[in-house]
Amino acid sequence: MIKVKILSGIFHVSCTFSVSLLHSCTLIITSRRVASLFLNTHTSTFNMSVQVPVTDQRSTATIKIANYLRDNKILKMRTGLLNNTNDVDFFRFKRIIRALTSEDYKKKQSNPKNELIPIESDQEAARIFIQLVQNQIVTPVEKLHYAEVKQYRGWKPDRNKPTLKPTTRANLDPNAYYVWNYTKPNPYMMLYGFLILAGAFAVILFPLWPAKMKLGVWYLSMGLLGLIGLFFAIAFVRLIIYVVTLLTMKQAFWLYPNLFADCGVIESFKPLYAWEEDKKKAKKSKKKRATSQPSDTATGTTTGASTSNANATQRRVVLEEVDE
Repeated sequence: MIKVKILSGIFHVSCTFSVSLLHSCTLIITSRRVASLFLNTHTSTFNMSVQVPVTDQRSTATIKIANYLRDNKILKMRTGLLNNTNDVDFFRFKRIIRALTSEDYKKKQSNPKNELIPIESDQEAARIFIQLVQNQIVTPVEKLHYAEVKQYRGWKPDRNKPTLKPTTRANLDPNAYYVWNYTKPNPYMMLYGFLILAGAFAVILFPLWPAKMKLGVWYLSMGLLGLIGLFFAIAFVRLIIYVVTLLTMKQAFWLYPNLFADCGVIESFKPLYAWEEDKKKAKKSKKKRATSQPSDTATGTTTGASTSNANATQRRVVLEEVDE
């Protein structure tokens, strides 16, 4: 049980945070209409305290809603670094309200098999979201700016993934951030487990296999070993040809396929052979290409547009300046 204190339309709850899991949290509701759902009143000022339970046990209703929201495109989830270490999916509070009040949710809720709770308004959606927080399915976080990350010892800013810090306040503000503490169950997990057990038993009972099955396994293993040996032989022959041509010719010769290239089997044979380019000549050709590129500014004009474009410098856009 955690204590909730409401003053002037704001919902406050004292809380603690431990091991990135929400055991209790400060819940702040900026909407008086949402607060009225819990207080059963529509007064303009509040000065009272109520008890809100927080539990590790997750109800069936919240799990069904979490399964619907976890991979929902309306949330527009992004990947961030929780405490600058762990990859997590985070979203804004307003996105989850839109998802719970969308037409897609109403269609799936109309199907009794989905067992979803009917939601008719934003206030009811906010109440469901609070239940997700209380059941520790979602966790409130703060997104740190580039300069704020540097203030923490050992933390390094990542321009591709924003750094998120757990907070003791769950603010029901449209732009408040939350991360998932929930992963949808894999429907094929039971099948994978059954296949692993069946494979283990098949290996254990190998002495009891029929003679034809044993013979087939032997031919299959010999074929795989031959294929692996062929790969090593090709790599060895390529290396010998490369070393001989490197010592006797001006340019080294490579015979494909290139088994170590990050490409498909067919692409590794294209081209069938190639001569290694001299590194010094390659650097010179790159410099010539860089100097021979035409400038973007027009010559011979009397306007000041060309000079301003030529003197303009490009500024790198940091992560905080990109609108989400």
